[in-house]
Amino acid sequence: MSNEKTVSVKDIEALLTCLPGIQKARVVISDWGAIEEIHILTGLGRNPKQIVRDVQSALKAQWDITVDRRKVSVAQVRVGLPEPMGRLRYSGLETKTDAKTGKTDLTVTLERPYEGQMAVYVGRVQCESHEDSALLGIAKATCLAVNSVLEPPHAFFVDDVGVFEVGGQKAVGVLVNLLTPRRNQEQMIGSALVRRDVKEACVRATLDALNRRLEVIPQKGSVIRDGETAEEAEEDQPEEELEPLDGHPGLFAEKEPAAAKPKRESKGKS
Repeated sequence: MSNEKTVSVKDIEALLTCLPGIQKARVVISDWGAIEEIHILTGLGRNPKQIVRDVQSALKAQWDITVDRRKVSVAQVRVGLPEPMGRLRYSGLETKTDAKTGKTDLTVTLERPYEGQMAVYVGRVQCESHEDSALLGIAKATCLAVNSVLEPPHAFFVDDVGVFEVGGQKAVGVLVNLLTPRRNQEQMIGSALVRRDVKEACVRATLDALNRRLEVIPQKGSVIRDGETAEEAEEDQPEEELEPLDGHPGLFAEKEPAAAKPKRESKGKS
């Protein structure tokens, strides 16, 4: 007697509608019971590619069913106002200086609420230990943490950092560039008063420049569990092929698809 469990279409559709962001699911099967098509209806909050991966993973984990991604179609609709993803907030700054080399390792940690969980994003750089280099490094690490949120090839990078006085108070200003898919660059500036520490103010000034622009930039829809960083969440995602961006070391853009080579016509013997 076979121990195989029969899975109904209703069971599959019920499972899929439990996944984050999925509003409705419809499964089409063949005459012999194989899955031919899966149609998903979602809002605009998540990346369709991530939803397809969620569908594949859920079916594999629940019933050991393998589905080709090409059989999964996703339709996105706007239903009222999209749920806000929340602003990125400063969470922590860690500095470690090597006494022998004089180099400082900087780690900036950001966080924000997302789908009922707290998502954590981390940026790391190495710089010289003096203040000017450290502030520039902190701004760069903040941008790297923010870049882990964005859909490539969008990316922020730092132009300059300055400390100044206004109204008798010390403040930090950060000039940032945004790289767009067309490789255009948009400049923006952010500032923050030094309340407790100039380094913390540098992170806040960088976020002041970026957060307002983040609202209109496509962002990744990956669900990040409590205690997991964006870097750890990315480890399970397939890597996309990138190419270095001219003039900006450390920044990459998606490679353009190679043009199809024309087929040679074979000449028959006369």
